[in-house]
Amino acid sequence: MFKELRVCIFLMLVVLYWQYRTIRRERYIECTNTNTIKESIKNAFIMFLLIELIVFGSLFWAYFHYSLTETWPPIGISKCDYKRLPLINTCLLLTSALSLTAYHEYIIVKNNNRFIRVIFLKSTTLLGLIFIWIQYTEYKSHLSFRISDGIYGRIFYSLTGFHGSHVGIGIVILLAASNLNKYAVYNSHIGIIASIWYWHFVDVIWLLLFIFVYMY
Repeated sequence: MFKELRVCIFLMLVVLYWQYRTIRRERYIECTNTNTIKESIKNAFIMFLLIELIVFGSLFWAYFHYSLTETWPPIGISKCDYKRLPLINTCLLLTSALSLTAYHEYIIVKNNNRFIRVIFLKSTTLLGLIFIWIQYTEYKSHLSFRISDGIYGRIFYSLTGFHGSHVGIGIVILLAASNLNKYAVYNSHIGIIASIWYWHFVDVIWLLLFIFVYMY
């Protein structure tokens, strides 16, 4: 399973990199990135988020289905204490959302202090990296079960691992946006706006995970 997941993540990163290069070439070299193309990119990204929502919804549905029809968690499995690492990760992602919102506000007002914009953006990516490290630590030494421990282990690791991979992808997108930030007309650059949407989407999914999987 983890082999297939690594392959999927690698393919997603390749597609994202290819799309990044295409958008950059169209906008800054060929100058063909018209308002119509930007609107198409925005609509395509919204569709992408809807597909992601359906995938996460399917995993949540499986979790709720088994939690209502079986002893949940199953006998012999102890849930992770949500007041420890999960709570820390929640605070990290909420803080990253605030720093990214501040970055977005600087884009909207066209503030010329690029140093502050970069600080907010880099803070968001750093908090995301810390989140991934803490989640790895949780997997390694703070859980009493593994992915092979029945349906609970499979669903738990699928939900949290799939979300963690999205945090990693979000970091890549934000770093790409940081590079485009050198050239972009900020309040009209769909790449930067899309990366912000994606990060907030990841934040909302984690809040649902924290409430229904860790606390519930």
